[in-house]
Amino acid sequence: MMRTAFAHLLSLAGHPAILTPSAAALAAVLRGASPETTRTVLLAAGAVAATVMVYSLVQVRQGKWADADASVPEERSQLNLFLLPALAIASAWAFWSGQPTALSAGLGVAAAIVAAAMLTSRWLKLSLHVGFAVLASSLFWPEMFLVGIGLGISSLIAWSRLYLARHDLADILAGALAGALGGLVFQLLLMAP
Repeated sequence: MMRTAFAHLLSLAGHPAILTPSAAALAAVLRGASPETTRTVLLAAGAVAATVMVYSLVQVRQGKWADADASVPEERSQLNLFLLPALAIASAWAFWSGQPTALSAGLGVAAAIVAAAMLTSRWLKLSLHVGFAVLASSLFWPEMFLVGIGLGISSLIAWSRLYLARHDLADILAGALAGALGGLVFQLLLMAP
């Protein structure tokens, strides 16, 4: 009973809509971003997350989804079809409005992870919880201690998703790979002139 409650807590705290904006804002602060930039990062990432959460809750209230976790394949497909353009539009807005490269790149990479989930959905249910947790860990590069803490948290989130039977091991590994590749692309985009 206690283990199940802990797994639920980890799954909730590790939800991409909570973890990703929080990690992005913390990474901005730790990199010495101005308060205005940090606020913009938090507001942009938070706005996308809030939009997706409202969409999910509306689906549940209307009886179209069993819960906001969108674990059923049809629910997951609908969520991804909503999430992908939301992230892509936010990334385009950040780029064209002259926001920091990290913001537009991060939103674009997040959209790519969702696209990967959609492209692989025939074979597996890529864990977006794990993918976004690993991506969030990469935001702290090159501070290996913080990256390590992020990956430890990612491992706990992966365990919770397995324990709650939301995913199997292949889904978790695919999510981790997508997040790691996304993190690599994110860092390469930050280094580009």
